[in-house]
Amino acid sequence: MKHLLSSFIHAVGALLFSRRDRRVPSPENVRRIVITHFHYLGDVFFTTPAITALKRRFPGAAIDVVVKSRARDVLLGNPDIREIICFDRLCNDRTREPRTDWRGLRALARRLRGCDLLVDFTGVPASCALAMLARPRWSVGFSRAGFGFVFDRELRPVPEIPLVERYNALSTLAGADASGLMPAIHLEGDAVPGSPDKNAALPSHDILLHVGAGFPLKLWPVENFRAVAEHFRARGLRVALVGGPSDPAEIINLTLRQVAALARGCRVYVGLDTGLTHIVASLGVPTVAVYGPTNPRFLPRWPNERVVWTELACSAAENEQQCAAVRPMRCSYEHRCMQHLGVDRMIQEINQCLAVSSISSQN
Repeated sequence: MKHLLSSFIHAVGALLFSRRDRRVPSPENVRRIVITHFHYLGDVFFTTPAITALKRRFPGAAIDVVVKSRARDVLLGNPDIREIICFDRLCNDRTREPRTDWRGLRALARRLRGCDLLVDFTGVPASCALAMLARPRWSVGFSRAGFGFVFDRELRPVPEIPLVERYNALSTLAGADASGLMPAIHLEGDAVPGSPDKNAALPSHDILLHVGAGFPLKLWPVENFRAVAEHFRARGLRVALVGGPSDPAEIINLTLRQVAALARGCRVYVGLDTGLTHIVASLGVPTVAVYGPTNPRFLPRWPNERVVWTELACSAAENEQQCAAVRPMRCSYEHRCMQHLGVDRMIQEINQCLAVSSISSQN
């Protein structure tokens, strides 16, 4: 039924608002590009190869990116971006999001008007409405719910392929080539955590344990992290437990960029299925990435990363990114994929990373 409704919306919209006869602008005529992405910080991080590819294709264009405030830190310092615009009142297709502020969305659209190219990496009805209201000269985007008719070129249906490849495929519709590029964050000039002095020495830790995640289903019990920390501290290693403001009081509260800067000096980073884990792994830090409801094959793999995934009968299928529990954020199987991951298994994975980091430091 949902697919039939989507097809009906698309057919009617394409008939009434067709943009298919509009010509692709040449690179020399593109002066401003607007990129919109209203998902989570990991999703925004995975678009950075596409952003670089668009800059290469349209070198004379200024690129402005519209994201939610939570993802701003991912793009700070990116030399391909002129301006980061934050807009938090757009509802995407995830849970726990606010309703769309349509008055604010119309105001944002007026701010974006006059752009030569708009690329929407979100593809939900509200972001498609923004693309239509902004009236770009040309546009590309995903068509997830049948509203892709607002774009000059749409990726429909959205392919079930790894996220980075999916975003790169969309940028290809705009003539950009992101092949060979990987997600990247730019941390140059960031201040040391807890210090205003950008030149101060970073605190030194052997192991960094990040306990937080954006979804409850992705969490591993904090008491398990404590047990892991106690084990390695008993061996004389320096271990820090870090997280965000919603984590327990004894967890060090740091921003995304502070954690990434701190992780560059450690021997092993342990993180759950979050964008931050991918950011740290992209920096070359030996990383243990822990997955639960997400199928790791849909996310980037880094040569220095060890993936821990307790695959169960209820886990995401080979051709699916998420298990059925992700929506509506309730698990009928007692969260077993994360609860059954034992402390001993985690210690074993960290030991493997420690051994690799020791070999690397000797070479």
